[in-house]
Amino acid sequence: MNDTFIEKIVQRRKTGKDALKIIGLLGAALVLLIALLILGQIFGQYISFLVPLLLVGIFYGLWFFMTGLNREYEYIVTNGDLDIDMIINRRRRKRIFAGKAKDFEVMARVDSDDYREAQKGKYTLLDCSASLQAPDNWFVLTEYKGERTLLVFAPDERMLKSMKRFNPSKIKYTQHGS
Repeated sequence: MNDTFIEKIVQRRKTGKDALKIIGLLGAALVLLIALLILGQIFGQYISFLVPLLLVGIFYGLWFFMTGLNREYEYIVTNGDLDIDMIINRRRRKRIFAGKAKDFEVMARVDSDDYREAQKGKYTLLDCSASLQAPDNWFVLTEYKGERTLLVFAPDERMLKSMKRFNPSKIKYTQHGS
């Protein structure tokens, strides 16, 4: 039997939303520090033993939430099955998508007419690429968890070739040099 197993990890680039989240986290930490200083002045003798613990808690929370914005996507193709996991700061993993190539309605490059046509309908967008505007992105239109889903990701040539074997009429991949 000709089994295939292909993996690829894609680092998610920071977006404007991520920058706003970082600014918001820094602002919240600053507000908490100011509140802690004010409360320390008012109730100094009663809570002075808690101030170091609260400071550590504020900085730990800031670190935890800011590093939580570091995301990677792992694409796994196994015999025509596509699984995509999101890895958050290399400490947590969450399954984002699981589907079979034979069930895909269409799979093509994001810069194709098929993508513009797919965007006209109603769907849930799953962006699992480094950047939505990256030139090597592909999309999949399929049913996932009872909803019509438009998945954007960046597979490599081996993944495309492997998935095309399981649904040649719907996967719009042509091998270079053929």
